Amino acid sequence: RYTYHSFEHTMSVAKSAKQIAQKEKIDDKEIKLLQLAALFHDTGFSISPENHESKSAEIAEVFLSENGYTSEEIEVVKDIILATILDAEPTNKLQSIIKDADLAHLGQKHFKENSQKLRNEKEAFSDIKIETEQWISDNIKFLKKHSWHTKSAKKLFNKKKEKNLLEEKLKLKDLVKARKNSYPEKGVETMYRVALRNHNQLSKIADNKANILLSITAIMLSLVISNLATKIDSHPEFLIPTIIIITVNLITMFFSILSTRPKVSSAPYSRDSFLNNKVNILFFGNFYKMPIEEFEWGMNHLQGNRELLYNSLSKDLYYLGSVLAKKYRYLQIAYAVFMGGLIIATLSFIWTIMNVH
Repeated sequence: RYTYHSFEHTMSVAKSAKQIAQKEKIDDKEIKLLQLAALFHDTGFSISPENHESKSAEIAEVFLSENGYTSEEIEVVKDIILATILDAEPTNKLQSIIKDADLAHLGQKHFKENSQKLRNEKEAFSDIKIETEQWISDNIKFLKKHSWHTKSAKKLFNKKKEKNLLEEKLKLKDLVKARKNSYPEKGVETMYRVALRNHNQLSKIADNKANILLSITAIMLSLVISNLATKIDSHPEFLIPTIIIITVNLITMFFSILSTRPKVSSAPYSRDSFLNNKVNILFFGNFYKMPIEEFEWGMNHLQGNRELLYNSLSKDLYYLGSVLAKKYRYLQIAYAVFMGGLIIATLSFIWTIMNVH
């Protein structure tokens, strides 16, 4: 699980420590102690990742004691190892060198690779997925906060470190831009969802109202035809009122049927018309004749283009509203005819009955 704190990292730190020490004119004896500290500085991870520096110092002490090193040399190595604690301040040149060597990857070409290894390691031990945007943001903060402890490390690594910092900033900027372009903002998404849902509910209400009128007029027609129409021969004075009520019911049924009549409109599809926002492939009337490959191509482009997506949703909402407006216009006419016709028919029956008597 130690994808970052590995043998490869250890050897890289030892190499960087020697490189910085030579630039700093450190003598060979101290370089040897420095490299010993570099080799042991992360061995504590074999026991526990927490407080691994103190564990590393203990492992180094045991090994060096068994191999004839003096107590003074052992203390120097231990102090160098303990200096690798992140917030520890170095107190001498060797400790400053190990601090710079331990983070030399910040100013090296394999920074991205090491950063990903460290991220994988943290995820493996915490069992928590670290989001890319958050990880890059943390990297930027760390790179900004970090400073070299030796002039040689600054000369060797600072130029590449600044370049790595710039690349991380650009990467974060691209991620934020891609997120904003690829995914609808929550407020906009909610607006479209609520608007489309409300229009669909209104369409269902219109259909229910039309069905109610159709049921009532059908019942009335059957009653009129069975009870009045058959008696016209013996009571011709009821002919006009009967014709009126039959006509009213038929006109009401006609407009009720118009309001519920399905109508599938379609627009000629082409890739150019789609990319120019002239065709909405979210509506089945525009895509049901398309080959599946063309539909998949269009949907992929729709998902990757925020403007195209919003325009398609807006068209869907607009045409749904247009259909809804026709439904309610026909319903208004049907209800007006039905109500007015019932009044006229009732008055006609009353007038007829009064004249007969």
